Amino acid sequence: MDDDGTSTTATAAVAATTAATAVSVARSAGTGRSLDLPANLQPPSASNSPSTVSPIKALPGVPDEVVRACRDAIELAAAPFGATSVRVSSAGSMRRLSPDTISAPVEVSIDYGRQGKVETRQAPIRCELNATGGVIGLT
Repeated sequence: MDDDGTSTTATAAVAATTAATAVSVARSAGTGRSLDLPANLQPPSASNSPSTVSPIKALPGVPDEVVRACRDAIELAAAPFGATSVRVSSAGSMRRLSPDTISAPVEVSIDYGRQGKVETRQAPIRCELNATGGVIGLT
């Protein structure tokens, strides 16, 4: 681990598993084990709740392959809520949580269609991946 708490080994290992990541995300969806969408990204129950939207600014640190894997997992988790669009970008440096788990900070913006209007939910979250690059948690 580097002095700033990041792990270049984790980045290299995850970047090398692009295909495995896509397969892992697809398998998790097929096994009935779904990831929970964090509450701050779910649509509100009241249709008159305001949504605050600001442009997503990417911060380098999370490889594109990991961002794509996280986006795929978030799309699957947001689909039951009626998501129409999901945008995800890197939000800083990845961290190793354990020998088999890394955490990737991402900024997420999800659009939901509600009564002819679009409601957007936006929040930074952590996307957790296992040693093979499969997404195992969204917090």
